[in-house]
Amino acid sequence: MMNFFPHDLIGWLTVLSTGGGAIWFIIKYTFVKSFDTLNDTINQLKDNLNSYDTRIDDHEARIRVLEYQENHDDK
Repeated sequence: MMNFFPHDLIGWLTVLSTGGGAIWFIIKYTFVKSFDTLNDTINQLKDNLNSYDTRIDDHEARIRVLEYQENHDDK
């Protein structure tokens, strides 16, 4: 530790910051991009599910109307 000079500290900070920047770049363009794509896909599936829910609700309403008409036409 006796021969540690400020230029050694600056050198290590440069190495660590460059390495950290490289790791951040790799993580951003691999994992983060994959998670963003996954989130977009999940949101699209939710929208699709909502449209199916409304279609099923409309279908159930039609069935109720038909059953009501069937039951009241018999009388």
